[in-house]
Amino acid sequence: MLLRTSVAAFAAAMSLGLWSEASNIVQAHDIYSNLRDRDGHLCCGGQDCKPVEATVLPDGNYYLPGTDEVIPADMATPSPDDRFHRCSYYPMANEFDPWGGPVWESKPKTRCFFAPMNST
Repeated sequence: MLLRTSVAAFAAAMSLGLWSEASNIVQAHDIYSNLRDRDGHLCCGGQDCKPVEATVLPDGNYYLPGTDEVIPADMATPSPDDRFHRCSYYPMANEFDPWGGPVWESKPKTRCFFAPMNST
């Protein structure tokens, strides 16, 4: 009975397009899986990279209006698809947690930034 229910649930998901949507999300994020920063460190932890809007500043740096941050030109790595991308992370805060767990900062920081080759 369990197998029959699982098959029915799968068929329902397919008919609603839910399975293909989830598959597209995973495939879309796959472009980040092997990307590395200029020092060779992996950029993505699975869900922390995405395309972003960026403006090239006169000095060659990049302004990201979504996060109101300026990315130094020397941090940029060539983009895999001619779009701007940002990978971020939440760093540990320098605070003491009385319950012994980690304390994370509330604002993410940029780990990697990718720019199209012709954007400068």
